[in-house]
Amino acid sequence: MEGKLSPIFQLFDQQYEEAKALFFLLGKQFRGKKAIELENKLIFLEIYIDLISRIYFNEEKLKFELFGPLKKIFKGLKKVKHIKMVRSQVDFLQNKFGVAFESYGKELESEKNSIYASVFDMILSTPTQVWEKLYEEAHRYSKGLKPLMINTATTQIINDELVFFNTDHKTKLDSKALKDIYEGLRVITALENLRIKSGFNSIFVENVHDHMAVLQKSLLDWYENHLLMQHLTGYLTDKEKISKKYLDLLAHLQEQKKLHVERVKEQCKFLFEKILD
Repeated sequence: MEGKLSPIFQLFDQQYEEAKALFFLLGKQFRGKKAIELENKLIFLEIYIDLISRIYFNEEKLKFELFGPLKKIFKGLKKVKHIKMVRSQVDFLQNKFGVAFESYGKELESEKNSIYASVFDMILSTPTQVWEKLYEEAHRYSKGLKPLMINTATTQIINDELVFFNTDHKTKLDSKALKDIYEGLRVITALENLRIKSGFNSIFVENVHDHMAVLQKSLLDWYENHLLMQHLTGYLTDKEKISKKYLDLLAHLQEQKKLHVERVKEQCKFLFEKILD
């Protein structure tokens, strides 16, 4: 590619350098908190590559070729995040109710160690050339980008997310829908930041972004509860005898789920009326 390097590459460059540093740090000492930070960086890098591939639409395999080698690690990091969420919720509820879930805690610790070891091995076995190629190609495809290209591509992707909300999830808000909405809002927020970096106005006004942020927080609360309930149900399935404290915990999670879903539905309805109708 020829031409001047687009200003949006500065955002990629910053996130890339931070991601690469975290990757090599985790290759020396694996820590859950740093793994979650790396996952967040990879989310942005994937969105950026998706944007580039949308601009150069004839390069259909670009996203797969550049981000594909990191996809397995990305999935592993998500598992790290999930097990940390579950363990954090269990710790919180143990303190809240003054009840110890010893056997479940041991199961979670064992699962955590297994996930950490697996992702650590993935990191060690990933060649550094993967990172070098990602940077070189992102740099190359970020040259000669015209503002209109960025405006068109970001608008298209955001509109695709909105159409998805409208056609698939406007009335059917099941667990998959709520997860999709959370991830879709994350994409929209990242692309809005890219638009501002390119000198364009954001598509949505500040008030709408404020409502998006509130909804994302509510969706995160729902998701943490959902993960724990899902994991605990799986843990209890094979038990011949279940103690009352676990049945009480499951009942509490089910009640919380109802509250979270109702809150999210109200916020979705309010937001969708602003951005979809």
